[in-house]
Amino acid sequence: MGYPPGGLKHDREEDDDEEEHAAPPPASRPRIDPTPAAAPARRVRPLRPASAEADRYLNALRREFADKPDKVDEFRAILLDYHHMSIDIAGVVERMQALLNGYPDLIRGFNAFLPRGYALKVDDDQQGGGEDDA
Repeated sequence: MGYPPGGLKHDREEDDDEEEHAAPPPASRPRIDPTPAAAPARRVRPLRPASAEADRYLNALRREFADKPDKVDEFRAILLDYHHMSIDIAGVVERMQALLNGYPDLIRGFNAFLPRGYALKVDDDQQGGGEDDA
């Protein structure tokens, strides 16, 4: 009993021939990292500022609000709300805009810590007095 031409046995023999000429089994191949080469990363400003920069800003904020500790507390509360994900960056901007209104130097300083596309508006006409001072 033979196999018909082009039958199963014929197909198996072709498979055997292909295996002889095929690449070596995976264990003997050199290891290649399957991840493609990463494109050069775009430089993005880190969300966490350098601690020296942040310390300088906090010291300036404390000096400016030395007689208004509630403003320093509100500043901390805003940052904690962001840290605990109660608010997003847009919420931080909105609340900081109200808190720092009238303090253009503090606004400019805070803007340095915000991601691209976000900034507090600076009103140079109200220098250092804030909205409460008349």
